[in-house]
Amino acid sequence: MPTVHRVSRRTQYLAKPRLPRCRYEPRAVARGGTKQTEVCRAYKEPYASKRLQQLALPHVRKLVAAQQEYRRFIARRQQDQLEKRIKKSIFTVYSRLANVQLPSVDKLKGMSPEEWQKHQDWLVRNAQPKQAPAPDEPKRDRKPLAVLIDRIESLSEPRFARKKFAGPEKPGPAAKPAALKAMASDHVAKLAEPLERRRRAKGVVLEDTRLPENVLKAVASSRVAELAVAKSYRNVNNEYRDNPFTVEPNALKAKPTDRILELAKPKKAKK
Repeated sequence: MPTVHRVSRRTQYLAKPRLPRCRYEPRAVARGGTKQTEVCRAYKEPYASKRLQQLALPHVRKLVAAQQEYRRFIARRQQDQLEKRIKKSIFTVYSRLANVQLPSVDKLKGMSPEEWQKHQDWLVRNAQPKQAPAPDEPKRDRKPLAVLIDRIESLSEPRFARKKFAGPEKPGPAAKPAALKAMASDHVAKLAEPLERRRRAKGVVLEDTRLPENVLKAVASSRVAELAVAKSYRNVNNEYRDNPFTVEPNALKAKPTDRILELAKPKKAKK
């Protein structure tokens, strides 16, 4: 049976939330009156601004060029209208700004000999590369050896004395007496040589491509000699016969049909 754990009333009371509330409170959507915004566009107004009127006028230069070009071909009334437009365009702000002339620049004045010499001296002085300042030598207070001997002796002593290396030095591993008397065999001495030295001693390796002597002295059996003879296919009507370009006797006696004769005629070339 499953175990049942009893909970006290105090724990049950504390486990209940004190202020239960929804995470999202449902509220009614308030639909108010819609507001309309009006956009004022200057180009749709009955009376355009002064700036737009001045920009709408053609350029003075174009009007003057048109007046000079078509003076002989237009009527007097149209010439008067063109002159009025030219006068209006001349006195606009944009025409005034278009015909702005830059102020004249005075010519450069020459230098006197004294000013030129002063300028040359300044160039010679400032044209040289910068030089790094010389580093200051460090000052070292030198002391006699008699004063430093105690310090040198204290530094030369090891900080921690090790018992492992105390006492006389132990002899290292040495070869056995029998190994000193041993003599290497010829095979061992040959194996001890490096591979490059062995290859150079042998010289250039040449591959023997000749046939063995036993192959040259071998005699073919009767079966091999029989199979070595080429076969001739005379009574076979296929591509393996001796002369495949011969025509069969029946083919020489055959007569073509009317359809074959019709197809054999050359076609007439179209003009």
